[in-house]
Amino acid sequence: MTATIEVTMDALDVESVASWWADALGYGRLYTRSPYVVLAPMAGDTRPRLVIQEVDTVAPSKTPVHLDLRVDDPDAEVDRLTRAGATVAWVVDETADGLIRWTTMSDPWGTLFCVCPARHRNDKANDDDPEEMNESDVAS
Repeated sequence: MTATIEVTMDALDVESVASWWADALGYGRLYTRSPYVVLAPMAGDTRPRLVIQEVDTVAPSKTPVHLDLRVDDPDAEVDRLTRAGATVAWVVDETADGLIRWTTMSDPWGTLFCVCPARHRNDKANDDDPEEMNESDVAS
């Protein structure tokens, strides 16, 4: 199993949080698709993407920062992680809108994380058209 990691952060004011973290990390805005703003390092920089996710409230029972595991076979990875002690919390399916399906899981200690399809260049379901950076300007 090969996975890439993205860090996802809940935010009440997605624009302010995205601007602050872009400056703090030296990242650029890759794209915006409500409720998400995706930040990425410049090409050649292997740091993970940062996904800022707008929420109505930062719930005390939900981890406000979590990992997204990007894998080639999400269903197989969910099965593998379930056998290792994780549990499925919920599934979000946006494939009817031309987007993706992902599974939110909980590790054995209650920390939430998501299992998502791997990102591939020019895959509209995983990468919208960049608004401020060219895909060639940022790390994949």
